[in-house]
Amino acid sequence: MKLDNETNNLNRREIAEKCHMSHTTFYKIRKRYEEHGDAGLYDKENRPRIKHNQTPPDIEEIILAYVQDNPAHGPRRISGELKKEENGGIKIGETAVYGVLKRNNINTQRKRLQWIDSLQPPKEKTAWELDKEASKRRHVHAPVPGYLMSQDGKCIGRLAGIGRVYAQVGIDCASSFGWARLYTDKTSNSTADFLRHACSSYKSMGAYLQRVLTDNGKEYGSSEPTIGHNYGAACYFLNIKHKTTKTKHPWTNGYAERFVQTLYQEFFQIALRRKKYTSLKELQEDLNNYLYNYNWKRPHQGRRTRGRTPAQAFFVPYQDQHLLPEPGLVV
Repeated sequence: MKLDNETNNLNRREIAEKCHMSHTTFYKIRKRYEEHGDAGLYDKENRPRIKHNQTPPDIEEIILAYVQDNPAHGPRRISGELKKEENGGIKIGETAVYGVLKRNNINTQRKRLQWIDSLQPPKEKTAWELDKEASKRRHVHAPVPGYLMSQDGKCIGRLAGIGRVYAQVGIDCASSFGWARLYTDKTSNSTADFLRHACSSYKSMGAYLQRVLTDNGKEYGSSEPTIGHNYGAACYFLNIKHKTTKTKHPWTNGYAERFVQTLYQEFFQIALRRKKYTSLKELQEDLNNYLYNYNWKRPHQGRRTRGRTPAQAFFVPYQDQHLLPEPGLVV
């Protein structure tokens, strides 16, 4: 677009209308043309503006060096300390210090501590840490439902008129099908009662429980079948092999640990806020309703289920089989 003598004789608004632009835009383009010639008619490249009041690089380096030695200090403390003569007598405001911290993504104490850690040479990992990382790449061997059930317990809390409430949970490691029952204690009597309940449920679904995995809690006893211990006696008479995790390695019982966490987050934290329970039976009924939805209605995205429900993974381990009819409420 050029402005020649002929176009100068035309009304500027008429020129703007012919070029399909507002007269304000026309004036801006005309001014750019008068100042820069043809080059002024091209679009300008958008470049970030340089902040003339930004903290100089040498001062910023001093602030970052101070933060390395004092990561717990905030902008106000840093500003005050740098103004001291022994620290250089640098006059810089709290806002400017915060701008430096924000620009380097260390504007919170947590981020500053993480930054300090990243500057340190990597530490040699302990055998415990190496074993924990290696366990993430290992998977529990459970080829068919009933081959292994993971069992664990957790204190849900104290309810008025009921006392402490404990949940014993079990989850089939081949299908993620889960069970949970509530008790007022965490003893071998309650753990053994839950095991008998789970074993009965397996039989009602056409499977046989062969192994159970627990931690080393006193309520579970040792992995050796001990008739003198209620849980050991239950394993002996039910012909179930009892296996325990390695001491101080709770992640080896990850199936039950994750199931307990899911129940606590998705059911107990919500149910105990919405309703005041006066009996353990009432809470157990609502828990059964949740488990029914968990096992029969809700698709899971785990390594074994892959978008199927636990019931589908339990009853249809292979594609050529058919799912058994859905039962009523599982108690």
